[in-house]
Amino acid sequence: MAAKDIREYELFYLVGDSKEAELPTVRTEVEKIVADFGGTFLPEETEEKRNLAYEILGERRGTYVARRFTMPEVGDEPFSAMAPEKVNAIDGMTRLLQLYKPVSRFILIRAEKLPELKAIPREERAKPVRRDDRRGSGGGGRRFPDRGGERRSVEPVRAEKPTAKEEEKPAENDKKPIAQEDLDKQLKEVLDI
Repeated sequence: MAAKDIREYELFYLVGDSKEAELPTVRTEVEKIVADFGGTFLPEETEEKRNLAYEILGERRGTYVARRFTMPEVGDEPFSAMAPEKVNAIDGMTRLLQLYKPVSRFILIRAEKLPELKAIPREERAKPVRRDDRRGSGGGGRRFPDRGGERRSVEPVRAEKPTAKEEEKPAENDKKPIAQEDLDKQLKEVLDI
């Protein structure tokens, strides 16, 4: 058998969180399915437990396992002896993996053009802020989380140029107590009494 007749494949499968205790057994059964069709696993393996993007068969979390294996082409001698009808080994493996219940999802592809099999480094992201957490508890302005996770009040936006009335008003720190007579005079002017 020539070296060019051997191909490398990658099997990537998902085992649901409820079957985590059975993971060693599932791994052994998957290896047996591949070995029955003449596949030989390579030593590299990637395994990662993650949240699923959507619910699959009632599961929200699962363990992803990626393994590479080599296998001779269909026309080679071991396959001719095993399957006289020359059933494609990949189709046979696919059929058995689809029937194997503990494997929720899988993908079986040729690995010649794939990058090296290794764990993908993950960045821990901050949990999204729930709608209830964004609401302020009184105090005037709305509150929003900023990048530091602390809360701050949001002041209302003011126009760049103050209006004529705003220019006339003294700043809050510059206010002085007003006598009752001065207050009455100001009211008469405003109300035109």
